[in-house]
Parts: sequence; C-alpha cells; structure tokens
Amino acid sequence: MIRTSIAPALAFSCLVALTIPAQAQSVAKSDAECRLSKNGEIVFNDDCTVKEKAGEGRETFVVRFDNGKVFRFSGPNRQNLRIEDDFANTSNVLFEDKGAKGIFSWTDGNSTYKLVVKTGGAASGGSGGNSGGGLVLGPPVPDLQYLVGKSPGTAALGFVIRGTKYVSEERLPEGTLTYMLDKKRCVAFLTVNNTYKSVTAADAMKCQR
Repeated sequence: MIRTSIAPALAFSCLVALTIPAQAQSVAKSDAECRLSKNGEIVFNDDCTVKEKAGEGRETFVVRFDNGKVFRFSGPNRQNLRIEDDFANTSNVLFEDKGAKGIFSWTDGNSTYKLVVKTGGAASGGSGGNSGGGLVLGPPVPDLQYLVGKSPGTAALGFVIRGTKYVSEERLPEGTLTYMLDKKRCVAFLTVNNTYKSVTAADAMKCQR
C-alpha cells in the first residue's frame, strides 16, 4: 500500500483502484485506537492494529482488537465493502475516510454498529506517495449502478426525467466527485476520464445548498 494512504494518522484516502495496477498487491499495517459502538453505546474503546491490503481487484481492511476480536472488511473497492466473519450476511459497509481516522458503519438487521479507527501515525510497509484529502465513501446506490461506465452526457436526460438535481462538485486527484440530490437522497458520482467510475451514497450534508 502507498505509505501515505496510512501515515500520518492512517490517511485512508488516496489508495483506490485508480492508483494501483490491478496485478500489484501491497500491504501496510499500523497501530491504532479503536472505538466500537452498538446502537450508539460504546462497547469497546482501546488499542488495536489495522492492516490494509490492496491489489488484484480487492481491497481489504483487517482491524484487530487487543482482546483478540478481528473485523475484516473486504470488497472490490472502498465504495463496496462488506464485513466478513461474524457479520457475513450484513449489508454493505459505509466507509468514511476522515484522513486522521477511518469510520466503518454497518447493520445486522437488528443493531447498528460503528467502528472508529484512529492511528498515531506509525506505519510499516508500502512506499512513498502523495497524500490526499479524505473522501466520504458510501455503499453503491443499487438503482443507479447502470450509470457506472457511462459518460455524464449520456446520463443527463435520465437525470431530467428522474428529477435528479446537481448540487456541487469537487476536483480530486482521483477524478471529479459530483454531488446530486436524487429522490431526496444525496448521491456522489465519481467521474474519471469522462466516465462514471462509481455511484455511491453520500452524507446528506454534502447536498445542502
């Protein structure tokens, strides 16, 4: 993994499939502090370690608590992570990259969990790179996934029909992140080389005018 995607303070941003060849695999590990809450109540708040593996079309985070509990988040990219092991049948995980920390949120149908991982800046593995700002990455929006791979121009008419409204956009090293209000929900469209690379749920604050 590119070193600065974790250090300092586990800057989870910047490591995306766009910047690493599919055949390459890299790993980085860091000491961290973890806080796990269930339905808003903190159930664990102590030291942990976090390891990130990227390459071969997969991205994986492994968070290990000092008490031996392990959380494994894996998927084709950060916008489409799932939690494995004890929560094998849960829905996709909402991953938020805050630069200084990473936040994983998910539900098992009965309870809502949030795992906050914050590092102290120490990391091993990887190589130097350019650090970047944090992205708030959510799960894919199921009814809009047909737009992935298409150009914004071809999608324009569909947006008019759906009533989807443009709100704002951000220029990032990975591409252009456009926020739109679709059916009262905030959606983030990542455009790379005039093609939608991902269509994901975004924080409602991003669509406030």
